Amino acid sequence: MPQTVRENTFESAGGLKIFFRSWRPDAKPRAVIVICHGVNSHGGQYAWPAEQFAKLGCAVYALDLRGRGKSEGERFYVEHVSEYVSDVAGTIKIAKSEHPGLPLFLLGHSAGGVVSSTYTLENQAELTGFICESFAFQVPAPGFALAAIKGLSHIAPRLPVLTLKNEDFSRDPKAVAALNSDPLIARESQPAITVAALVRADERL
Repeated sequence: MPQTVRENTFESAGGLKIFFRSWRPDAKPRAVIVICHGVNSHGGQYAWPAEQFAKLGCAVYALDLRGRGKSEGERFYVEHVSEYVSDVAGTIKIAKSEHPGLPLFLLGHSAGGVVSSTYTLENQAELTGFICESFAFQVPAPGFALAAIKGLSHIAPRLPVLTLKNEDFSRDPKAVAALNSDPLIARESQPAITVAALVRADERL
């Protein structure tokens, strides 16, 4: 089934422009899927699954969370997961306005699963269904280290404390090479305040 791919932005909380991509089949879509990425990632990395969903007759939206990908905002920096949630909410609002009445599913991957789970807890009536894969329900660090990071987030919020290797995300050498050559995630490292925000969200979940 032929597809149309678009790129656009919208204004989210704090006045930041959030970038998103959308895929839609030429025929009338039968459902909508919104994709939320995790760390070392952005919405553009989900082109292949988006294309597969579009072939099945779904309209797909994949956003770049604030400070990531092509979206505005201090790189990789948020003080609270609610900031990311506002970006997801804005994307869903656009998807619903462009496809009123269609079933809408939210797909969250890894840290995007944390963000999407938080959105879903607070906005269940907005969704037909929720897909959560490789959910980062724990930050990969011991408990004492996470406590230290939460403390550091108050005195050195921008201190890089979590750097993940692209090799940790795939066993496929081609996929790893694509990640290593992606300028939108080059030198990505999570600051203390962002990790603390994810830890607090995980504790709530």
